[in-house]
Amino acid sequence: MWSVRMRSSVNEEGREKHISGAEGIYEQYQIEKVLKRFLRRAMEHPRGLPDKIVLTVEKIEGEIDYIEALPLKTHICKDEKEAFLFIKERLISLGISEKACCSAFEVIKNFEMRGATLIDLVTGERLEENKERGVRVSRVHMDKSKRKRILAKVKNLSNQPYRVIEALTIASKVAFCPEIVGELCISDNPDYTTGYIASRDFGYLRITNIKKRGDTYGGRAFFVKTPCNIEKLINFLEKVPVIVV
Repeated sequence: MWSVRMRSSVNEEGREKHISGAEGIYEQYQIEKVLKRFLRRAMEHPRGLPDKIVLTVEKIEGEIDYIEALPLKTHICKDEKEAFLFIKERLISLGISEKACCSAFEVIKNFEMRGATLIDLVTGERLEENKERGVRVSRVHMDKSKRKRILAKVKNLSNQPYRVIEALTIASKVAFCPEIVGELCISDNPDYTTGYIASRDFGYLRITNIKKRGDTYGGRAFFVKTPCNIEKLINFLEKVPVIVV
């Protein structure tokens, strides 16, 4: 099996701005087709045309972990204010402090990162060392039969069902970590206004109108129970290959 990854960016005033990313775990015969799809995705992204695209193909030498996908549900909100109040209520029910919730929203709205921020679930402190890059969940893929079942479930709920599958795949790997109590995600795509919160407690919960159409901010926040081994946690999220079933 091979890990295939793409990330694209554009240079703005000497700073690399993230545009898009994609990845999966594939058999060797699939690699060429996947690379073409990832390249097309990078070149046609709604956030704009990148000036740098990095494609990585890496053979997986170690064992692959198989984990169960989170159950998927959808909650309808009329606007971002209602969505914020609902998200805060659900996250607080997990033992995450209001301060940590507000900290996560502030980071997502004001800091552009390729990856996610790690938020102490009590203090709201950011725990990742590289604040500009964040932590990127990588080497993860959803099993083909599971993808078909999820696609059948969400194709009438979303006009971009494959985005749901990609996000659910990442959220399932994140929730597998005992140190992470919950996750908040807002897409940075200006035309995609459905985000999600996720946890082992209530699964993967899609939330409509989490931001206004046209807003370009977005990102992920993982709420972490401390003390914990941050280096070990990041290594699992970024390096350990996982297939979601």
